[in-house]
Amino acid sequence: MPSPTIRIAAFALGALAAGSALAQELPGFSFIEVCRIDDTSAALRIVYQGGSCETSDGLEPRVDLDGTGGLVFVATQATAEVCAMQMIPNYVNKTIGLAPDTAELDVTVLGVTFEPQGRQIVPVLKDGAECSAAGESF
Repeated sequence: MPSPTIRIAAFALGALAAGSALAQELPGFSFIEVCRIDDTSAALRIVYQGGSCETSDGLEPRVDLDGTGGLVFVATQATAEVCAMQMIPNYVNKTIGLAPDTAELDVTVLGVTFEPQGRQIVPVLKDGAECSAAGESF
């Protein structure tokens, strides 16, 4: 497993490279929701089709805010050296920082080699009735 410094540098390079790849049409997610927790944070919940040997556990999303919108990159890492690459639903449940006026996010999940796997633009919902009960199963 690469050192944390190498993973952070690779993540930054992957995020930059993702910019040109995002011009291509990427699939959305099976489920995505951003529910505000308070003025400065929100719960990001995603279900996407990905490899059975990948996870976002232990990795923090990169959030770049600009006005009332922002970009979010969720990196994944391999959980095994050798994998059959069976496609399964993968779950992401992260707390991210937001500005009080953030209303919409452009979210991209990056595969273990930092290629974009899915992308979707999603509104930031107020916590409560607008947020799905599906988040409780994460």
